[in-house]
Amino acid sequence: MISLERQPRWRKAWYAVVERAGVGVPIYIRGDKQIDAEPYPGLGREAAILGLFRANNLPVPRVYGMTENPIGIVMDRVPGTRDVVCAVDDEERRGVAEQYIEVLARMHDLDTAPFVAAGVALPKGPVETALSYLNANIVLYRRTKRGAQPLVEFALKWMQRHVPMHRDTPRVIHGDPGQFLFEAGRLTCIYDFEATHIGDPLADLAALRTRHGTEPLGADPGHLIRYYAALTGKPIDPTALSFHTAAFMLTAVMALAGPLTNPRPQEMQLEYLTWDLMTRRAMLWAMAECLGVAILPKPVTRLSEGRSALVARVLEATINRIDATTEMGAADKASAAALVGWVRGQAAAGAANDAADLDRAAGILGYRPSDWQAADAALERFVADAGPEHDPILFDYFAAQTEERVAEALSIQPRLTQYALPRIVL
Repeated sequence: MISLERQPRWRKAWYAVVERAGVGVPIYIRGDKQIDAEPYPGLGREAAILGLFRANNLPVPRVYGMTENPIGIVMDRVPGTRDVVCAVDDEERRGVAEQYIEVLARMHDLDTAPFVAAGVALPKGPVETALSYLNANIVLYRRTKRGAQPLVEFALKWMQRHVPMHRDTPRVIHGDPGQFLFEAGRLTCIYDFEATHIGDPLADLAALRTRHGTEPLGADPGHLIRYYAALTGKPIDPTALSFHTAAFMLTAVMALAGPLTNPRPQEMQLEYLTWDLMTRRAMLWAMAECLGVAILPKPVTRLSEGRSALVARVLEATINRIDATTEMGAADKASAAALVGWVRGQAAAGAANDAADLDRAAGILGYRPSDWQAADAALERFVADAGPEHDPILFDYFAAQTEERVAEALSIQPRLTQYALPRIVL
């Protein structure tokens, strides 16, 4: 081992250089998430998928093996960046994004048999195909659930009632798409296959819509989806695309629901709180597309400059004076600063929004719960017995609740705005 350096991000990973036959070889060690939020646990599964993709000439890193403590995949460190801002111009950005779509189309055309032989489940029929990733996440959700989750329970029933029954062609799909590196206008690799499974290829295209808000793809998602349709000769069903967008976001909400009920120290991350809110929002906006209804965003919370504002300003100044000596320390410092803005928004509007939420719950339940925990528990019981005739009132309730939470999260507004999903033009 010549060098070893921790990658500065929330997930454990390392850059290393090892000596092999007198030559330094750059490698990357991918660790696990340290959170029970994976429907297909075990990095060994991902390593096997990497091997199958490489055998089929997809541009993925070569795997050398696994580490045990801590567990990780040891693979080639491929040159390039994910940040499309580094491209020389819009034409290069679009070209790289289109190269990714070309690779994705090749992935969707692979024979599923070797993946089934490696232990990847093969769904049968339109329901299993549409819900393959969602069903895998239900097991995780039930295992980690620690409190009432009325929105999740409502969304699960809604998904069962809105399956696109005309689609029944299971294919190997990326699962968490839009993850690639490029250099000098050329895509160098695709990566991250923890969520890879067999399902409806539209699920990958749907997930690109939500990736774009966090990590721009290099081209508008609508353009890339149309490019995929032109490459494959397969028209895109807009309602099915919206369904899969909602289903993919629901899996993220489910994965975080349990851990964020009472998080452990390693789970107390700004990124998890942000994902939880933005995925709830995107799921509801995609469901609204299927229903043909519109969600009205709530105006962003306005801060009062009363006496208490001084405390927040001093806190911000105190955080800014902290001398972060490591990249991880600098990342934690930036997270702390962002959390101050979020907390200020909650302090300004949280009490009023909580009261309004209990009033809306009363309109559904017939009585006003004492607090939000009682409301969640009662609403989950209501959802369990509710039929499709209750969908409109429940949908409106959860949409209003989520938009109020979004309006409070002042410091992450740029990220949340992206998850009021723009409609795709096909």
